[in-house]
Amino acid sequence: MNDKHMPPQPPAYGFASAPTDGSQNYPPQGYPQQGYLPQGYPPQGYPQQAYPQPGYPVPPPSFAPPQSYGATPPQSYGPAPPPHAYGPTPPQNYGARPPQMSTTIITVQPNGWYNRNQRNKPQSNAVGAAALIFISGGMNIAWSIGFHSWYFSFAPLHTRVAWFIGAIIGGVLSCFVANKLPKKIVFCFCSLLVMIGGVLMAATTFNIRAIEASLYLDGIANGLAFAPALALTGEVSVPYMRGVTASTIEQMCYMTGFFIQVIYMTSWNTSDISSFNGENMHGVLSAVYGLIGLIVACLLCIESPVILLANGNEQQALDALRRLQRPYTMTTETFVQLEEHKRYLAQNAELSTGQSIVQAMPALLRLCYLRALNAMSLSVFVLYALVMSQSLLYISLYTLTWQYIVYSGCRWLPAFIISLCVESAGRKKPTLLGLLGCGGMAIGIAKLIYDLPYIDRDALFIIVCIFQVFAGIAFSGTSAYLTEAFPLSVKQHCIAFTFIVEMLIYIITSSASYSQTGHGIYFCILAGLCLLGFLLGIWCLPETRRTTLRESQEKFKGFLSKGF
Repeated sequence: MNDKHMPPQPPAYGFASAPTDGSQNYPPQGYPQQGYLPQGYPPQGYPQQAYPQPGYPVPPPSFAPPQSYGATPPQSYGPAPPPHAYGPTPPQNYGARPPQMSTTIITVQPNGWYNRNQRNKPQSNAVGAAALIFISGGMNIAWSIGFHSWYFSFAPLHTRVAWFIGAIIGGVLSCFVANKLPKKIVFCFCSLLVMIGGVLMAATTFNIRAIEASLYLDGIANGLAFAPALALTGEVSVPYMRGVTASTIEQMCYMTGFFIQVIYMTSWNTSDISSFNGENMHGVLSAVYGLIGLIVACLLCIESPVILLANGNEQQALDALRRLQRPYTMTTETFVQLEEHKRYLAQNAELSTGQSIVQAMPALLRLCYLRALNAMSLSVFVLYALVMSQSLLYISLYTLTWQYIVYSGCRWLPAFIISLCVESAGRKKPTLLGLLGCGGMAIGIAKLIYDLPYIDRDALFIIVCIFQVFAGIAFSGTSAYLTEAFPLSVKQHCIAFTFIVEMLIYIITSSASYSQTGHGIYFCILAGLCLLGFLLGIWCLPETRRTTLRESQEKFKGFLSKGF
């Protein structure tokens, strides 16, 4: 046997632990290439040396070697202890590199709309109580602009605008309780107000004082719940579901309530004032919505993980994220969402209150403009145009019931469709298309009104219905914009302010007296505002579909957006 082919023998002083098979190069791979001692060292009298097993941390040496020996290899006496026994994490070149959390959020969308909806259903359930409150609010908007019993057509102006005044009061109150009360308490209280208001309306017959009290209670509930509901919607929803959830919870629910009110109120026989009438039915439905909303708020409302993190409750925030997606287990996506919320908080923590207000102003002006147009598209002037399209105008307000149902259906159906498509079609394109269509149809309505008394009633009816189709398309995306446009510290205040502006437009239009000239001027102004909104929206409205709250907030900085 030739000695050249024999493996090197261990040094005479031996090993405390055997070196790895097949590797005789010292130090082992991954250790810093320092000045290791040649074999035969250390001199007599020094403790025996041994290299640790690969992947174990290096224990501190128990003696200081002489400077002439250079760097001393790691010491080990017996089996190496487990890694966690030595405090700080060892350098990255020892063993495998620990996993690093990605700085880019990666969201895997389930295939198919049904799977996406089922997986993220708890997110819409968390604000489900607000949806029922908004359905009741939509019914009261329809009641206030004219879809009520003939008896209340001669009610004082205060009665007709009582709901809008109550909504403004609720909106102002929501600014004082922003992020100070849990959302569950706010929704429970608002649902209770809706239920009490419904009972008041259901228990009385043609009692103006009771009707006013009911309208005030329901309006306060809607105003108080509006800003917290939209803020919560944006913070509990994943990026690819935020627009759908926001639009269905707010715009579609208001239009659903509007549609329901028009259907049964225009179909109701109120010839006997002592019988169960349309207002009683209105009250019963509101009481049912309030009761169901109270149950949903108690059982299904989940607090915002963003606010929980801001309050220092990271474990509660992680548990909230776990319960917001099915199955209710911790996944990689749960931790990625937690990290994204932390980055969102860090971005907003850098802004003072003054800086937040300045940054919010461009988005606030744009959304106030759009929500004001939304109120103008449902005002009493549009109802007057619809009434003019009926040839039997002076016989009965609701002689041709089917026309009113078609009219309200033309507003509800597009809102329903666009609300479900707002993440695929986006927010900007439907909004621009709707504004352009509303402007064109408003010009047509104004021209026909100026042609009185030689008006083409069938053409007017068709144009009014098409106008409502485009209005439903235009304003469904504004709900999604409200959830994502503003900095965190002023988010609920800005949302409440846009709601108050919308209610003021309803009050102004409801207070105006009818005249042919004034009616025509109104639609000319509306047409000009819609077309101006279309032109400005091309450069000023950003597209925020499937973006995080942090990215959406960045897109709303300044007045100009970047492309479609």
